[in-house]
Amino acid sequence: MNPPEIAAFMPILIGLCGIAMYFITRLLPANLRHWSGTLTGFLLLAVFGLLLSVIIQHAAYPAISFIGLTGGLLVTGIGAVAAWSSAGNLDPKGPVQFYYPLFLFALAGAMAVGFATDLFTIFVLVELSAVPVYALCAYRHQEDPLALSAAIKYLLQGVAGTLTALLGIAVLFVLGHTLSISQLPSALAGADPLPVLFAAILIVVGYGVKLGMVPLHTWLPDAYARAPVGVTAIMVGPTKIGVLIAMFLSLSALPATGTLPRTLGMVILFFAVVTMTAGNLLALNQPDLRYVLSYSSIAQMGYILLGFGIGLFYNLPLGFTAGLYYAIAYAMMKAGAFLSMDAFARDAGSYETARMRGQGAKHSVIGISFDIFIFGLSGVPLTSGFLGKLLLEQAGMVTATMSGVILALILALNCVLSLGYYVPLISTLMFYGPEGDRSPVNRKTIPLPVISAIIFLAVVTVYMGLFPESFEWISRAAAQIFMGGVL
Repeated sequence: MNPPEIAAFMPILIGLCGIAMYFITRLLPANLRHWSGTLTGFLLLAVFGLLLSVIIQHAAYPAISFIGLTGGLLVTGIGAVAAWSSAGNLDPKGPVQFYYPLFLFALAGAMAVGFATDLFTIFVLVELSAVPVYALCAYRHQEDPLALSAAIKYLLQGVAGTLTALLGIAVLFVLGHTLSISQLPSALAGADPLPVLFAAILIVVGYGVKLGMVPLHTWLPDAYARAPVGVTAIMVGPTKIGVLIAMFLSLSALPATGTLPRTLGMVILFFAVVTMTAGNLLALNQPDLRYVLSYSSIAQMGYILLGFGIGLFYNLPLGFTAGLYYAIAYAMMKAGAFLSMDAFARDAGSYETARMRGQGAKHSVIGISFDIFIFGLSGVPLTSGFLGKLLLEQAGMVTATMSGVILALILALNCVLSLGYYVPLISTLMFYGPEGDRSPVNRKTIPLPVISAIIFLAVVTVYMGLFPESFEWISRAAAQIFMGGVL
């Protein structure tokens, strides 16, 4: 097997390691079970290194799947960080033997999506990634009864989205008699465009539930808030990027002729604008920091969809590049923000922002890292978030149309709107209040794996903003999610 074939085999290896991790964790005594998280982290880090080496040597392999490798790098990178941080956060007396196997199964499904070549396989892989997450959302149900209701809500809405997407795939099969991504464009070329458009909208809506598009978002805040923070980290990054790739790989199997791409682009742009605006408005005045970051995630998904919508509507590859780049940057920043938030909350004894006053100053390394994540999410220069928003703005402006300029303006206004909760958040966490907050406090030790994971994500956030040329393969990956075929 050559390196690209080995890379495509890695999701199967991760799934097999998930099975092995169950027995390994069962055999370990309770005081050594945290090593399961460390072992899982090193496994994912090794796979990350393999994928990165294939990307670096891509010139030697002309048929390389950049979209599969890009998704794999994000999945294994954030997965390794989340597993490493979980080693210091989970109760070793709890059902840890189920946590890491389900964790690895979810990552295996998300990673495999980019290597799939037919719509049904993509659908199965998305579900392979989603089902373990449904269970992981309820992992803390004994200490937090609301975790179970959050998981059930996610399950019910996720299943509804699953059936909707499956119906769209079934319609395409009836019309084209194949589900191969490379064969469907020609097979559907002579089909009635209305059923094809209907199927495409079903796929967008079905996968849109798992992406948290408004108004299909109601499961997301509770699921993000009640799941263990390591699970939230993979939900905002790996599993979400897997669904995003699944949606647009599925749409790439549709004919690139006629009005279909522009119509789909218009639909996605509508959802993008509604999602970013509603997410930012809902994040305002949330007293619980978990919900501030959760509703912010909804707004960020609107930004990501904006890039892909511009790419479809204007037939503009830059839109796909901007959307994919921002999706990767968002995953890094938001995973780091949730990990930092959880560290602050454990020390403060509450997830309420007001009761975390001064936590960023108390734990200065985590506080600075948290500031970097928030600066990136709000679009401050020298961060990957700024560059991602700049690419999105550029994609709207280079269309040289009034509609494109309006979309860029809506994005800018939403970025300003987000400052309404980002600025007070930084002010509260980084500065002590006028009364009582300067009194001596007992510093609660934050586990070293958590601190190292947060620092790593902060460094990557800055690096992606300073050296974007290191990620030229992202534009190659974006080119493989285009209407009319992936290669």
